[in-house]
Amino acid sequence: MFKIKKTPVLFLLFVLFFLFSAGQKILAASLDYQARRVEQSHPEIINLQAGKSFTFWVKFKNIGRKIWLGTGEKPVTLRTVSGGASPITHSSWLSKSVAYKVKWSVPIGVVGTFKFVFQAPETNGMYWEKLNLFAGSDLIPGGSIEIPVKVYGGKEPPPPAPLTPPSPAAETLFWQLIPSEISLSTDLKYEQEPEIRVGLFYREAEDKDKLPIRIKTLNQAPYEVRGPDNYLFARATNGDELVADFDFNINRYILNDAAGNRLLMTDQVLRFIALAPETIFKIPSWQNGPLWDAPGVIDNEFRGNLEVQYNPTTQRLWTINQLPIEIYLKGVKETSDQWPMEFHKAQAIAARTYTIFRLENPKYTATLDEEPIFTLRATQADQVYRGYQSEIRSPNFLQAVQDSRGLAATYQGPAIAAYYFAQSDGRTRSCREVYMCKEQMPYLISRPDPPGVGKNLRGHGVGMPQYGAKAAAEQGANFSQILKYYYPGIEIKKIYN
Repeated sequence: MFKIKKTPVLFLLFVLFFLFSAGQKILAASLDYQARRVEQSHPEIINLQAGKSFTFWVKFKNIGRKIWLGTGEKPVTLRTVSGGASPITHSSWLSKSVAYKVKWSVPIGVVGTFKFVFQAPETNGMYWEKLNLFAGSDLIPGGSIEIPVKVYGGKEPPPPAPLTPPSPAAETLFWQLIPSEISLSTDLKYEQEPEIRVGLFYREAEDKDKLPIRIKTLNQAPYEVRGPDNYLFARATNGDELVADFDFNINRYILNDAAGNRLLMTDQVLRFIALAPETIFKIPSWQNGPLWDAPGVIDNEFRGNLEVQYNPTTQRLWTINQLPIEIYLKGVKETSDQWPMEFHKAQAIAARTYTIFRLENPKYTATLDEEPIFTLRATQADQVYRGYQSEIRSPNFLQAVQDSRGLAATYQGPAIAAYYFAQSDGRTRSCREVYMCKEQMPYLISRPDPPGVGKNLRGHGVGMPQYGAKAAAEQGANFSQILKYYYPGIEIKKIYN
């Protein structure tokens, strides 16, 4: 007969206490260093001549338990996520991967400014550099910043190798691992097309030079200004310019006419309501600078309704565009309109899916009632949205949006977090690898991306690389093969008519 040796109770208690203490220390360590990005100098794509330098700053709030110092065991730095050399490094950097180190200190609860210079590479193209705050070698959660740079006036990149159509004896192309049959199912989660709210831009108390906000319509289309309870404040029968301002001292909205005559002062949100579907609002006071493919164009015209709303939690006055998803998508501008149609369809479905995901999983809930103030921002923080003029400049993408109406990528029911980025370095990243998800999502795993081999990573690296998807479309892939390769395990469903 075997005898089982009994473990003393005191020993078991000691082990449990040790494990509990170790877990508490790990949890405490994870809370020591945390950050929240509050502002950056240039939220849009930066157009920069090859070889030229550019001064950039970003502000992070210390929301952890430790003071940020530039000395000691864990100096706080801003460096590349990968730890490798950056293509936009400048001679003023501490190294080719470290852009800035805290000079004095950033106390708990205080906002620190990280100001540094970067330099455009000598070769033309789009460069996306992702930097993050680090305490020593530990990544600080919430301390990320992505800088998109469009380089012009330099050397042209080498032309891609000529593509040859696959033959039966040729090596299987990466996207050919996915069946070419397009299988679409219907799961009408929404009885009608949802509307979303897009945060266009904000103003703060120190932005007096950027206020007031001037709003009018094109072609003298009539519109109304109403409060959140639908109370009529004013009516512009000929599309007249009205002027929205805000007194940050008493938290009151002000509405004037174009000549500066006051129409009202109120504590109610100002909603600019279109009276016809074809109405186009224009914001003359907002110089939404030129995009990389449209030199000199100011994109400040939008379909749908506009709203001027103050968020007391962040102390920001937002201008918000409310409109149906499909109209919003027509104004999304992520890539060149000259790319293949099957790519545009994949991009349209990915953009629609990400929008639905954000509608169902709110991101901007830093409000008094924790309800989202809007669904998406109009920048690369979510998706680059340029509004009405983008529709005119992008007829091919417009067609792709129409052809794919209501289609979304889903995984076991819900719409996926359809992240995408510019270009890989030969593989995509899993969302856990770059701290973009708390739990690994099975459709956001690392995937080989042959078109990116030998190239620089541009973007966060998660999901669909746009240049890889473009290459697949040029080789003959359809939109379904593209999406199902980069988001494995998904289904493509029609979720509204």
